Amino acid sequence: MEKEKKRMTLLTLAIPILLEQILRSLMGTVNTFMLSRFSDEASAAVGVANQILNVVIIASTMLASGAAVVVNQNLGAGKKREAAQITMNSISVSAVIGFALSLFTVSLSGRLVRMMGLEENLIGDAAVYLRIVGVSCVIQFVSAMIATHFRCRGKAQVSMLVIAFNNAVNLLGSFLVIEGKLPVTGVAGIACVRLFSEAMGLLLIGGLFARQEWDLRRGDLLHIKGEYLKQIVSLGFMSGMEGVSFTLAQLVTTRFITALPTAVLSAKVYTQTINNYTYMAGLSIGQAAQILAGHMIGAGKTEEVYRFIRKSWLYIFLCNLAFSGGFFLCSSRLVGLFTDSAEIRDIARMLFFIDIFICAGRSLNHSFNYGLRSAGYVFWPMVIANTSIWIVSVGMGYVLTVPLGFGIVGLWAAQSADEWFRGLCAMMLWLKKKWVASVIVKRES
Repeated sequence: MEKEKKRMTLLTLAIPILLEQILRSLMGTVNTFMLSRFSDEASAAVGVANQILNVVIIASTMLASGAAVVVNQNLGAGKKREAAQITMNSISVSAVIGFALSLFTVSLSGRLVRMMGLEENLIGDAAVYLRIVGVSCVIQFVSAMIATHFRCRGKAQVSMLVIAFNNAVNLLGSFLVIEGKLPVTGVAGIACVRLFSEAMGLLLIGGLFARQEWDLRRGDLLHIKGEYLKQIVSLGFMSGMEGVSFTLAQLVTTRFITALPTAVLSAKVYTQTINNYTYMAGLSIGQAAQILAGHMIGAGKTEEVYRFIRKSWLYIFLCNLAFSGGFFLCSSRLVGLFTDSAEIRDIARMLFFIDIFICAGRSLNHSFNYGLRSAGYVFWPMVIANTSIWIVSVGMGYVLTVPLGFGIVGLWAAQSADEWFRGLCAMMLWLKKKWVASVIVKRES
């Protein structure tokens, strides 16, 4: 354990997490790019379907986040056996919930797509994609949980390499679909390849997990301890509700612009596809800091972790500013990789400019809010985040987009205001040390 701790630094954790995030988003980017070879309409339809699937992905990270808080603090406190039991319990719970969501998504794919208010000519492709990829919900739940436990123990490079493998399979399969070498083509073909790559990734990371010497016992998969289940689910629910609300809000606000020309929706899909990369460096630093902060808190180093999270914010802010500014300067060329439409490129350029302010505010959430999660202080951040998302991002977004007629630019401006409000509130809670009394695990003397 001491050897592991020496390897765990902000840099050694953040770099593989960053590469993993890039590779994970690259799968969606490749799919969008491949489908843009068919038509902008196909890309737009699948982009909306992916927004629905993002709710499932966020839900999977909810459970993983709750498990990570408890595992990190137990590891920091030197309670290895308890951490191992929580690990196995969390995998069982993620498999059950993931299976239920797979059934839900597949059986209701058509209704879910129609709820988005898509044009009739886009519904068919979106439903087909959602029905096929929806099968992977259970795969993503279990994979995300296992990857989290590797990161908690300083082995973030493992999940990074697995995602690299997923991308290789996805890229090769997508190429074969485009070339007509597979029995399925178009949207259905891309979706089948995505599902297959996710399944292969689970087999790989599951095999690597089984070989770890973490005092893991198969019996813990079925012997679920009530105390651990409550901690995982409650912490995961409260810390993850922000992500769920944010993703659901994206679905709702997409309806604000579906009545606008298809070019606007295509610009939104392409911009969001590219913008996922603008804050990845900062997000990776924040996730690495959360792991280290959890270990520090479990070890009783309150003052050290207080200063550490404050310092991590500066790194995240500078990364977000540099990447969002750089992407804005290159926005026309980047969007040009997906479409030849000058109208779509012009709309996207405006959105990239506003995204500079969004990323600046997001740096506060990826530092101070993650710090609060590492301590298990999640109730009030959840209340603040959900209130802001639905009142500022959705409510103000609707007013600016529809009645005032600012269109998608108004929607982006409201999202910027929401990020800043949530971020400043998280910063105040951290600086006032409201989180100190929420520590779950005490170090054994």
